[in-house]
Amino acid sequence: MINTILFSYLFSLSVYPSIAWFFLFVSNVLIYLFILTAIIFPIIKNRDYIYGILIAGTGAVAWIVSFTIKNIFMIPRPFITLHLTPLILESGYSFPSSHVTVISALSIVVWKMNHKLGYLFFFFTILVMFSRVIIGVHYPADVIGGLFFGIITGFIIIWFYKKTNKLAFLRKIIS
Repeated sequence: MINTILFSYLFSLSVYPSIAWFFLFVSNVLIYLFILTAIIFPIIKNRDYIYGILIAGTGAVAWIVSFTIKNIFMIPRPFITLHLTPLILESGYSFPSSHVTVISALSIVVWKMNHKLGYLFFFFTILVMFSRVIIGVHYPADVIGGLFFGIITGFIIIWFYKKTNKLAFLRKIIS
């Protein structure tokens, strides 16, 4: 009930063209620029290819986690359930939001490596959460679920990174 009420309120904001445009931009353009920045920044700045691989791997693992959970719960998207027209059509199931799962997992890993950039990523994660609801493709519970699974995934990746001595097995291959 509260999920639908919150969704309806946030989705109603999409009638304002500037809000609609901004959140479409966040959700469908800016997110990929953030991901690309997270991968390329350490390579350009410190020539640290391992960090770039870690970020790319984190995104891939987070997406797989989200995809797997979506196919377990099989919750339809709000625009299907509520018979609405979203700002952009998405396919697949709704819970959890893959966008939020990936960006929140990346936020954890980026923050662990660079606190300043990590804080920017956390702020951006919140923008992505709002954007997915405002454009009409996720319920609030979907983005909160994505945040939860992304944070868990990020911490597991950090644990794995530490356990493998900062991916030492890859350092031998790349060197």
